[in-house]
Amino acid sequence: MKDRTLKILRILITSDYPVTLEKFEEEFHTSSRTIRNELREINHFLLEKDFPEIKNLRKKGYQLLLTPEQKKALMNQNELVDEEYFLDRENRIFDLILSFSLGKKATFLYQKEEAYQISKSTLDEDMRRVRNILSDYGLEVLSVPKQGIVLQGAERSIRTMIYDVINNSVGMVNPEGENEPSLNLAILNFYLPLKLLKKLDQLYVQSMTSMEGIYRNQLLIFTAVWLSRYLREDIIASSAWEAADTPQSDIRDFVTAICEHFQITPPEVEIKYIVFMLNTFNSRDMNNSIEWVQAQLLSIQLMQFIETETKIPFSRKEESLQEGLYKHIVGLLNRVKSNIQIVNPLKETVKKNYGDIYVAIKRFAPTIEALIGNELSEDEIAFLTIHFSTSVSAINQDLHYVYKAVVICNHGIATGKLLSENLKELFNIEVLAVLSSKELQVIEKLDVDLVFSTVAIDYQEKPVIELEPIIKEESKRRIESFLTKNQDLKRLINNSSDSTQMFYSLIEIIEKSEGKVNGTIYKELEALFDKNHLTMNKKEIQPMLEDVLTSNNILLNEEVETWEESIVRVSEPLLKNQVIEPSYVSAMIDSVKEFGPYIVIGKHLALAHARPEDGVNKLGISVATTKKPIAFGNEENDPVKIIFCLAAVDSYSHLNIMKSLIELINDADKIERLSQETDVERFQEILFS
Repeated sequence: MKDRTLKILRILITSDYPVTLEKFEEEFHTSSRTIRNELREINHFLLEKDFPEIKNLRKKGYQLLLTPEQKKALMNQNELVDEEYFLDRENRIFDLILSFSLGKKATFLYQKEEAYQISKSTLDEDMRRVRNILSDYGLEVLSVPKQGIVLQGAERSIRTMIYDVINNSVGMVNPEGENEPSLNLAILNFYLPLKLLKKLDQLYVQSMTSMEGIYRNQLLIFTAVWLSRYLREDIIASSAWEAADTPQSDIRDFVTAICEHFQITPPEVEIKYIVFMLNTFNSRDMNNSIEWVQAQLLSIQLMQFIETETKIPFSRKEESLQEGLYKHIVGLLNRVKSNIQIVNPLKETVKKNYGDIYVAIKRFAPTIEALIGNELSEDEIAFLTIHFSTSVSAINQDLHYVYKAVVICNHGIATGKLLSENLKELFNIEVLAVLSSKELQVIEKLDVDLVFSTVAIDYQEKPVIELEPIIKEESKRRIESFLTKNQDLKRLINNSSDSTQMFYSLIEIIEKSEGKVNGTIYKELEALFDKNHLTMNKKEIQPMLEDVLTSNNILLNEEVETWEESIVRVSEPLLKNQVIEPSYVSAMIDSVKEFGPYIVIGKHLALAHARPEDGVNKLGISVATTKKPIAFGNEENDPVKIIFCLAAVDSYSHLNIMKSLIELINDADKIERLSQETDVERFQEILFS
């Protein structure tokens, strides 16, 4: 085909709408007769290759209707292979957005029209879609004489938009170059060269003491976007970004290394911005973040919720799961508040293999969203799912699940037993009995949940599935669907094993200890329990709320006028006993002034706290009720009637206390009774009940 014929065919392949004869005449500066001849030649080519013909739609124009598979197959024809400049609509939109936002030269639409070899009407449709994408970020594109197309909107929003578009169009990018080849990756490489990402990765490795795989590549992309925008002199206005000071840290060292290598001296507002944003990709110790209590409360609530929903006993692996969850959640809180969406390359795999956990977390998501005021993406939900899924295999070493069932079969005992064995082997179903259809009344006397029948029966008391005696492929799919529908009926079974060897190991440890349990002996006992897969919740040995909250630390019916006064008053018992320093009280008040009433954790309930390094000497908690309810500025949960003050020294010693507070949050009646109580002894009885 001639060059013009190929161009016409490309236009038809990429256009979602009919193209008029007049548009072709205008595009190629030729007669309608010539265009019709070209279209006939194209149709002849399409028929030879077994593709649909071009349709002449009355009063609308010409259109080539192809499935995505047909488009791909057609573009792979020798005559049309020209990847150097042929881009489909998705590729063009990606290229347009990057050219406006990261390109080093001005972008003019007529040049793009020529480069893409498409009609003006096709490019107009591309631009309409570009504008729709940008509008989600509060951005616009303007055509400015001699400057071409420019982006208009907040610089922060532009950077977030670029990062999101790259993630959605390309996904994970490996700076080492081990990437699945694609046109969008080639486009990205033009605007953000892989060699730039590789250099940033080298600086990252040199600066960071710990590196997290999945987040690392995302962090590098965001850094490259920031650097490219800054080098284009697209800078955040000082008044547009307010962030806390950025103390020395690995992330700060990384940013410093970038500035030194590229010989740039960004203003402090840019340094604060990029350090803050990169920290949202970084799982950090809660003690270094003001959100540490929020993250711990959420992680405890989430774990309890998922265990209830899925019936998987995650509390058996509470220590490792809790640590991973709450460290992840602090980064999540910062990311979602800042509208940073990271891509999870394992999302579809996670949804497929751990769908029940994923769905349960999705049901919990509104609790997190209400706190941060933004929606959680599916990628974030999948990341949370991964934390739970890694505990599943460890739990399954100790436990397994079965369905208890009965088989109804009129073909004889042997056939019934064959079906029973197949159910057990293929689906982990424990068959308690094989009955005939005349013995349905026996089912009620058996401890079973499901009924598998080879004959039609009228039985409504338990779920029933009718099957052929021999399980075929079609039957397997039906059984899987039946079990999924009734998965809440699964039974949890403990694996038991011979503990003789463990008994002798305990004797040896006791002899070695000579009756004294020191740190070394304790660790040996702990390791022995772990080795034998015995459940020992290590956090249960941590103090409970009733162990720490003494009567001296309870203040009732206090007269205070402001939330600041309430924090000062509830702190007094801890100050008196030197549990905290005066600096801790100031830090609690300053934190609320800076970050808002985040300490109001439930209806009428506040938990005053700051970071351990702000002046905590040992674990402690105090509580005060107020004579007059106090407004903290939390519209949903004000006014506060009960305020606790928590002094935590580490990440774990107070977790049982936190669990008690979560129970209190969910008990409106108990909160009301406590707020009205004037007797300390009675207050303790109600609180600890």
